Amino acid sequence: RREVSSPRAHMGRRETIFRLAKGFRGRSKNCWSLALRRVQKGLQYAYAHRRLKKREARAVQIQQINAGAREYGISYSRLIRGLYLADIGLNRKMLSVLARQEPYSFRAIVEEAKKGLRVSVLGVEQVDAGSGAQRVADS
Repeated sequence: RREVSSPRAHMGRRETIFRLAKGFRGRSKNCWSLALRRVQKGLQYAYAHRRLKKREARAVQIQQINAGAREYGISYSRLIRGLYLADIGLNRKMLSVLARQEPYSFRAIVEEAKKGLRVSVLGVEQVDAGSGAQRVADS
């Protein structure tokens, strides 16, 4: 059995548990032993789901970026690689906002990513349409 410093501290702990158990079903809201177990489990779920919420948000952002990128003929993975090669430091959250709300800005970013991929694969920065001359990129 646990030593309690004062009856007041003991009542404070019980009040806290019952306050956290408010809204639970059945005896879990007003029976001490059940409320204690349900509140502890509820706090465990809350801890885990705070992390799960971030994970799910990132997955949704990636889906939105992928959908936006495929409209312009590039996959998500190639877009991210192209952004890295083009030295564009936008995070996924901002990219998903641009894909949803600013399609013209997103298209410009996609074009820069495509250019970055072309430079890395071909080693060619630009092809002049008139003369057919190519400028070699500095690697």
